[in-house]
Amino acid sequence: MRKLVLTAMTALLGLSLVGAALSGEWKQASEYAKDAVKYNDLKAKLGPIPNPGKKFQLGFVCKAFENEFWRNNRDGANAGAKALQDAGFDIKMDAKAAQGEGDETGQLSIMMTMVNRNYDGLLVSPISEGNLQPGIERALLEKNIPIVYVNDAPSPLSSNIAGAYHWEAGELAAEWFSKKIGSGEVAIITGTPRAAAARERTEGFKQWLEKNNPAITVVDTQNGDWDRMKAKDATDVILKKFPNLKGVYANNDTMAMGCIEAVKSANKLNSCFVIGTDGTSEAHASIKAGELAGTVDNFPFYMSQIGMELLIRKIAGQDVPMMVYTPQLVVDAQNINTDGAELIGWTGIRFE
Repeated sequence: MRKLVLTAMTALLGLSLVGAALSGEWKQASEYAKDAVKYNDLKAKLGPIPNPGKKFQLGFVCKAFENEFWRNNRDGANAGAKALQDAGFDIKMDAKAAQGEGDETGQLSIMMTMVNRNYDGLLVSPISEGNLQPGIERALLEKNIPIVYVNDAPSPLSSNIAGAYHWEAGELAAEWFSKKIGSGEVAIITGTPRAAAARERTEGFKQWLEKNNPAITVVDTQNGDWDRMKAKDATDVILKKFPNLKGVYANNDTMAMGCIEAVKSANKLNSCFVIGTDGTSEAHASIKAGELAGTVDNFPFYMSQIGMELLIRKIAGQDVPMMVYTPQLVVDAQNINTDGAELIGWTGIRFE
């Protein structure tokens, strides 16, 4: 009977997900969270983390480590666990990822293994809105394992999310272009269509310009699938089609580096500026070299630690907001040499 109920629920949730996506009503979970807060405000509101008083095993289901953003997330979670171990807490972190950002089935398999092993809490970053749904149902409805989403793809059963507000990331990029170029033509290279982050960032960028600076026109939007070479090829075509293009906004830094290759090949490095998203080390190096104009850095190394903090608060029995915005800002030539922890005011995970 229980299996039948879960199967029926899965079907209903699947229809809900598909219907929302088709109607354009699916939005980042923050849209539904009236109590959404910024992380730095949360620290003041909730105070130190209650001591769980037990040893616990945490899991982190990442997307794919081929992308430096997710490697940074993994490294942050491991660093957070190490800091707590050094402070005397018995905690283990198991961070694993799919083979690639299209490997939805492989990612689900990783999650099911962690659920079946009865981990005490899980961080998850689903590849799409629905691919981890069976694992999420099993964790929450059968095993009572708390879950915190990190940065991506919330679902109707998600309870807490820690991540950058993707819509705001697009807005920050648009505002940067507005200040830099004032007017002219720009283009967007997007991530995979099934990724909430790609849709939110793209629409945030477009709508900010429409409302605040219509003198800048988005003349083309091309799908880059989070892939460097696809982004380069798409940008090559756009630059030929729009020779007066003044800027390109890429939904992540991997694609931004492909865009830079195309801009350099066209000898337009000084007239067509590229802004990426994520804050990877390659992006930072490119900014220092005077090539990439900037990145909307959402500090993945600290983002996963914030997600970990929320998860530990839940394990300790503390109520936390459904959506916690993790810090993000544009890193460019003006602030590239400032340490990330200083930029966002990071002080680490602290217990009572």
